[in-house]
Amino acid sequence: MNFLPDDRASELRELFFESAAEILQGMNEAGLALEEHPSDKEHLRSVRRAVHTLKGDSAACGFRELSELAHELEDVLTPELAKENAALIPEVVLTAADTFHEMLAAYRDHLQPPDGGALRDHINRLLHRSPLAAEKSSSHEAKFDWNEYERLMIAEAFRRGESVYNVALHLDSESLLPAAAFALVRKALEGAGGILALHPESAAQAASTNLIEAAISSAKSADWIRKHCQVPSVVEQIAVLKCSVAETVSRDLLEILVESEAAAVAGGVTTGAPELAPDHQDESRESGAPSGLTHAAAENTLRVDASRIDTVMNLVGELIIGKSMLQRTITEFERMHPKDPLRGKFADALAFQARVLSELQKSVMKIRMVPVEQLFRRFPRVVRDVAKLRNKDIGLEIAGQNTDLDKGILDALAEPLAHLVRNAADHGIETAAERQAAQKPAHGTVRLDAYHEGDQVIIEISDDGRGLDREKILRRAIEHGIVKAEETARLNDSDIMHLIFTPGLSTADEITEISGRGVGLDVVKSAVDNLKGSIELESELGQGTTFRLMVPLTLASIQSLLFYVSGKLYAVPLAMVVEITRVTEGEIHRVDNHEVFQLREQVLTLVRLERLESSAQRAHQKRTFVIVIGAGSRKFGLAVDSLMGEEELVIKALEDRLVTSPLVSGASILGDGTVVLILNVTAVISHLSRIQPVGAIA
Repeated sequence: MNFLPDDRASELRELFFESAAEILQGMNEAGLALEEHPSDKEHLRSVRRAVHTLKGDSAACGFRELSELAHELEDVLTPELAKENAALIPEVVLTAADTFHEMLAAYRDHLQPPDGGALRDHINRLLHRSPLAAEKSSSHEAKFDWNEYERLMIAEAFRRGESVYNVALHLDSESLLPAAAFALVRKALEGAGGILALHPESAAQAASTNLIEAAISSAKSADWIRKHCQVPSVVEQIAVLKCSVAETVSRDLLEILVESEAAAVAGGVTTGAPELAPDHQDESRESGAPSGLTHAAAENTLRVDASRIDTVMNLVGELIIGKSMLQRTITEFERMHPKDPLRGKFADALAFQARVLSELQKSVMKIRMVPVEQLFRRFPRVVRDVAKLRNKDIGLEIAGQNTDLDKGILDALAEPLAHLVRNAADHGIETAAERQAAQKPAHGTVRLDAYHEGDQVIIEISDDGRGLDREKILRRAIEHGIVKAEETARLNDSDIMHLIFTPGLSTADEITEISGRGVGLDVVKSAVDNLKGSIELESELGQGTTFRLMVPLTLASIQSLLFYVSGKLYAVPLAMVVEITRVTEGEIHRVDNHEVFQLREQVLTLVRLERLESSAQRAHQKRTFVIVIGAGSRKFGLAVDSLMGEEELVIKALEDRLVTSPLVSGASILGDGTVVLILNVTAVISHLSRIQPVGAIA
């Protein structure tokens, strides 16, 4: 059934998927908190509010399977059942979060969702363990407590002008075949009209109760329905009640979703379910209290599609190019008319425009910036699952969660960080017995931290586990043919450690469900390289390992240093420039047929761009400009013909077919139309590591 035009319904479903992801993250956090504090009523209330919101939203979008499963879950999230089964409730909550996540993924891809068998097993196990639930299931009182989806079906029937009846059928308690009795009753109901709602829905569920409730749309009278559904020797008693429109007031889909979204933002939801105990009354008062906050949050929060912000950012980039063009024009005007009184006015206008444009760019950048907490929130569940699967005692410490990062970069880091966290918990942290044998606390720790450093964001993933074995890495690399035995003498510790980023190389002694196949760290490195970032690795055997990911704040624009090499204009991010120096030909030496030079106490590789992919020789200048570039702990010198200066560049992505060299990561356009190629520093270092003595890269 369609409540709105397809385009509006599609937009609102996207809104639902976004809010549902936040709800599921909240369920994960509440489930983990319940494991730590099983008797905490507030965490249980937050789960119930989340499930209730998810149930209503999914029903409004027509996702019936999810709505009904959430409705079933609500039955075991009562304070009474939670108190009786405090140790089991957290596992049910976490299983529910996983099941709902799988169902949402299926809905997104327009596939049939999973049936949630594992979750239903948990629910049935808890219900059958509870005397309270057993008493409820055998009750003879019909409540007609339809869920949101069923109420929407009933409301739709009213819109079509049909009559709707609530039917309660009490089955004969002496019946020996409840499944057959259920089938006969269902067939009778189908003959009486269209079934809009049915409790229970299957013969298996009907085995535990002697009451069947239904809502049907029918053109017949209540007396006719009563006689038609009076199955001999099966139905003991029957009640037929005609529904009125007021009993099932249906709201517009837009109203439902917007209301739910506001509730999700405010962190609570007002429930319309009947209260079962004093604890519920307390919750009702609590959830009803922040209604003003709900509206305030809805008014102050605006969800905007990321593509719209990207469009604004691109326009700001074009304005920056326009500013550069204007600046060059004014400079030329001043040179041609040095005494013209308009010079000062042009300069003032340009300064004003530059100041406003700078503020505009910062404002748009702030809109794209989100705290890394949005990403870090996922990992307590990851660590908990690995610890449980591997029977380890592991804790996760998080710091720097308020550090801001571009939304696009944050999304691209989700999988790499998840892999590093899983690896740290699975391979890094030892078992409790191993840690105690090594005189370490039985409780292992994985740490996540994020902080700004210049115009970069540093994200650290560290553990206090077994560390990386240098000899094992080297042995595995030789076994896989990654390095030759005779080349190992020229590798320093850092280069040996970085071999673990090679595809197919793993130091794990066993393959687990989580990791150990040598697939992953190479993908991590590729993802970071694509973001124009770099990775540092520190490890001490027996003490732990630290991965340090360094990524730019944004990929939209960079402050850069421009220079010429062989007539071509290049740029390198200014943040990577350590210093600029000049060397003479006598200060350049050859080691293993490669050029190096000494900078104070360091010996650095000298890179000539025209030679990285070609063996062509060129006449050396007497004194050469050298830009010292650093990426993490590594440095090298870049020989250039001349320097042009600093300038803010708007990065333009290049199509693969236009890029002939991996050493170029993008391009930009200057105000006079000149194209600038942006150097891929990470690719240069990788290239040097393959073809040059790595020890020469300080």
